[in-house]
Formats: sequence, C-alpha cells, structure tokens
Amino acid sequence: MYIAETKEFEEFYKQFKTRSYRKGETLVRADDDPQGIFCLTKGYVRQYIISKNGYELTLHILKPTTYFPIVWAVNGTPNVYYFEALTPVEVGRAPRDEVVNFIKDRPTVIFALLSDLIERYAETLTRMEHLVFSDAYRRVVSILIYIAKHFGEVRGKSVIVHHRFTQQDIATLVGVARETAGIEIARLEKKGLLEYIDHAMIFENIALLNAELSSDTSKK
Repeated sequence: MYIAETKEFEEFYKQFKTRSYRKGETLVRADDDPQGIFCLTKGYVRQYIISKNGYELTLHILKPTTYFPIVWAVNGTPNVYYFEALTPVEVGRAPRDEVVNFIKDRPTVIFALLSDLIERYAETLTRMEHLVFSDAYRRVVSILIYIAKHFGEVRGKSVIVHHRFTQQDIATLVGVARETAGIEIARLEKKGLLEYIDHAMIFENIALLNAELSSDTSKK
C-alpha cells in the first residue's frame, strides 16, 4: 500500500466510529452482505474460506492499514470470505456508497488500492504454486517467509515478529493438518532457523530460510 497516497483515505475514515473486536470475533461472514467497508487500523485480521468438508484455508493476513472487502465495494461481487480478528483489532467502517463516491474521482487513491490488490494477487499465485508443487516442509517454509516479510522487524540478519502465529495459524495458511505443521516447525527450530520466545517469533537468518525452499537438505 502506498501510504502517502492513502492518507486522504484515512482522513475520510476518521468521521466514522471506531469499532473494536476481540480475538476470534468475526467481522464479516461469507455470503452475507457486509455492513460496509472496513479500514483496519490496529491488529491483524485473517481472511479465509471453509470447504464443503469443513476445512479452513487462510488466504491472507491483513494488517494496518488495509481496506476490506474492497472488491465487493467496487464491483459488487458477492463476498464469499470470512474475516476474523486474529488479534484484538480496531477498525473504521464506512457505508459502501460513501466509499465509492469518495474514491471514484481520486486517481491516486484508486492507484494505491489497486497496487495493494495486485501485490496480494501476486502473493496468492506464489502460495498456490507451493500448495500444488511443494511438500509440506517447503509449504511451511514459504509461509514463514511471508510472515517474516509482512509482519517482521529486521534486526541485522534476523527478523522478529511480535505476534506468535500458532501451529494452527500456520496449518490453515498452507492447507495441512496442525500436527503436520507442528512437525515441520519443529524441524526448523532444530535447524536454528526459527525460535519462539514468549509471544514472539525469531527468524535467525532469513537468507538461510529462503535457501530451504531449494535445498536438498530440507528433506533430512
């Protein structure tokens, strides 16, 4: 998201009441018409789908400042996703018509929103590639790299994420059972590439973690 170009949009949202949600609360349900367009200002929200067999697949983890569900807002495509508070969150919520009227004559805001959607689309394609072609280990590695990139704080060669993504969180991001995710995470911990400390995740060397995606040693 191009922050400088969305400040005007953030100011627009300040006229609406800030709403708070507890961890685990649902902001938007699949197949329901959303009550408006949300602006996430604090915390993380996960966007996911549920299969006919009841399996959950997390598509994205949204962080501040993100607007959703923006596709429904612009072209009226029915929403088929759940949006759930992964942590305590705060959001603004604006009526769809007011959002559309605000952005339609502001090309810089439209460009910023479009850039964000394209970035998420590109990341989704990469995740699909790993879901189809990679084993469970590499799928877990790829999603940890995604987490480090989007939620981490760089400290030299290391990256610290100040939120402990659980084994279940990882499992729903890569489409495996929680037990499988736990086994692969344990392998990474044993290799010294990942460490859990209190409520944080520490990636000791991102370059080495990236190398695991193509290294033959990942199967050992």
